[in-house]
Amino acid sequence: MTLPRLKVSALALAGLLAVEPLFAADLLSVYKDALSNDPAYAAARAEFRATQERTPQARAGYLPSATLTGRADRTRSEFETGPSSNTDTSSYTLSLSQPLYRPQSWIAIDQANLQVVSADAKVRDALQDLIVRTAQAYFDVLLAQDNVMLSEAQKRAIGEQLAQAKRNFEVGTATIVDTYEAQAKYDLAVAKEIADRNDLDIKQRALQQLIGKVAPGLSPLKDQVSLPLPTPADMEQWVAAAEKDSLTIAQLRASFEIANKEIARTRAGHLPTLDLTGSYFNAPNTASSLSIKEQTAVGLVLTIPLYSGGATQSRVREALSNKDRAEQDLERTRRSVAQQVRQSFLGVTNGAAQVKAFEAALVSNQSSLDSTILGREVGVRTGVDVLNAQQQLFQARRDLQQARYATILSQLRLKSAAGRLAEEDLAEVNRLLTK
Repeated sequence: MTLPRLKVSALALAGLLAVEPLFAADLLSVYKDALSNDPAYAAARAEFRATQERTPQARAGYLPSATLTGRADRTRSEFETGPSSNTDTSSYTLSLSQPLYRPQSWIAIDQANLQVVSADAKVRDALQDLIVRTAQAYFDVLLAQDNVMLSEAQKRAIGEQLAQAKRNFEVGTATIVDTYEAQAKYDLAVAKEIADRNDLDIKQRALQQLIGKVAPGLSPLKDQVSLPLPTPADMEQWVAAAEKDSLTIAQLRASFEIANKEIARTRAGHLPTLDLTGSYFNAPNTASSLSIKEQTAVGLVLTIPLYSGGATQSRVREALSNKDRAEQDLERTRRSVAQQVRQSFLGVTNGAAQVKAFEAALVSNQSSLDSTILGREVGVRTGVDVLNAQQQLFQARRDLQQARYATILSQLRLKSAAGRLAEEDLAEVNRLLTK
């Protein structure tokens, strides 16, 4: 009667992992929640909207400006002879100015446009990062759930072995060593289950922080999934694509162009500026007949910088150094992105091969467990051998699930590093989940 019970205990693992919670959320629905509630992505969007305002602010430096100034006075006069008097006067001045030649303002407009380009790349990069973080949090919870279920199955199987070892010792068919071995493994299994439950709680809270609400039940991966390989299958083609389309590189490339233009803008501080000005003055209540009642003026204002204490030269040197720093930051980012692409590419290709190996290992470990159980029944294997075989089976299933999740995440990170990750890629992963 022992053999059937042990087989059920081992084979029940597949059933445990296939259990899907009622009303389970899939990856896309979790992503929609994250899209609406993630503070990091919301902050990136707000920063983009704020940066967009720098273009009209820069353009304002070359647009006309108008100022209206009004004044009203009451003057009380006291005389030695005669009554005192009150005199009311009022006036207003309308001033207009139109920049005609201000090279610094033109360059500032170009810089503002580049800042918007950088901010646009940043918010799109934040969206791709949100996709990766959502998938990471989702599969972290799934892996933690798998670990808890496997720990429970392992504890239950070892518990059966412990009970059997105690019965065999009582009837004299086994030594106390078998009981001690089973008890030690059972205690370790209990500790592992506690640790796995704690890890599951942490992963669920991390997902809750991302989506802004209590983490729902999640749809697991299908039992049999085919993980796609990168297309194209050439690593260096992905590196070249990242050099062209990476949003991280795009941000640093725009920063370098801004720093380069800053050199020209600071050097323009040595150049003259020319403005067209006009003003209209009206004082209808002027008391004295000699005072100006109305005046109109139009003119040109030429400003030639002569010396500013060396500040302009210092700013030029500062801009040159900032340009060198931006160039090095860009080069460092290019190398870092290329490394990320290569690492993620290998994570996908090697991960897919690893998944196949773990699938084969799972079948082999199941066969090994079945043979060990049979060997124990005929007296050629011990209870310890059965426990070890069960441990290897549980570990093989853990490794398989972890390899599947890691391969899927590497695929998403590869596309993100190349600037090609989109919601459709997440939908493709979502189709690998049970419905």
